[in-house]
Amino acid sequence: MRIGFEPDYDLDKELEKFKELLTLQKQLSENTKVLRFISIREMAELTGWSLNTVQNLYNRPDFPSCDFGKEKMAEISAVIKYFSVPRRKTS
Repeated sequence: MRIGFEPDYDLDKELEKFKELLTLQKQLSENTKVLRFISIREMAELTGWSLNTVQNLYNRPDFPSCDFGKEKMAEISAVIKYFSVPRRKTS
C-alpha cells in the first residue's frame, strides 16, 4: 500500500517568495543604523582613565552624553566624532 502526499501549494512558488523575503531583509539590515552606547564605567575600562575623570568628561556640556535613568551613556560614533576634533584645556 502506497500513501501519497499532494501539497495544495506550489513549492517552487513558495521558495521564490522566501528568496524575495530574504533579499528584502538583507537590504533592510544594510540600510538600518544601529546605535551603540558606552557607559562611564566602560569608557573608563577602555581608556584606562579613572571613573572620576570620565564622569567629569560625561558631565561636560559639549560632550555627547545623555541620561538613561540614573546612568549617563554616550553613543559611540558621537564619541569618536567628539575626539576627532582637537581640544585645548582651558583654565
